[in-house]
Amino acid sequence: MKRTITVMMILFLCFGAFAKPSANDVTVALAAITDSTIASIAGFLNNPPLELPGLSLMFRERESLPYALIFRDSDLGSYLPVFEKTRAKSDESFFASLMRAAKGPLNDIALQYLTVHAWEDGHALLNGAAVTSFGEGVTLSSLMGSALMNGGMRAIAVAVDVRVSGRRVSEPVSVKGVFIIKSDAQGYFEIEPVELTINGEAPYV
Repeated sequence: MKRTITVMMILFLCFGAFAKPSANDVTVALAAITDSTIASIAGFLNNPPLELPGLSLMFRERESLPYALIFRDSDLGSYLPVFEKTRAKSDESFFASLMRAAKGPLNDIALQYLTVHAWEDGHALLNGAAVTSFGEGVTLSSLMGSALMNGGMRAIAVAVDVRVSGRRVSEPVSVKGVFIIKSDAQGYFEIEPVELTINGEAPYV
């Protein structure tokens, strides 16, 4: 009997480790990763930069843009209160709104994503890293200028290796691959997956 229980436990662990996540789990995980990436970009473009819980930015010497985002039990639901502090006030003047936009050109976009997907505490916890590629010659100043003038930015490649857990997924989802984040002429953001593996399975595109 004891041996049977041991064998069953081993089989359960094996099947659990390689279980294929549901379509909803994959959708939630991808949304969590893209939303957290957009929020992190908006956060470091703010002046002064916003500190998002569980998120660290890595910089190379003499470079003004981060080359990597490190997530350590980063709760996506905790991002919204940080950005809500930058939200426009009902009695805000036109000049004040311009100053606010200049200090955080992508804050409203981050708020939109975090609000539309209704992230709450415990919904999505991220662990892992995202390596960013902003393109040759792009600096913090040029990125800020593009965001202010166009309400968007040039295409950014993001290579991710992130595990998403939490109350909105039935099991943890590990995502590896590359996204392209870009905005159109109207400033609307588009997230295009280039190559993805979900829990070690490919292709997911």
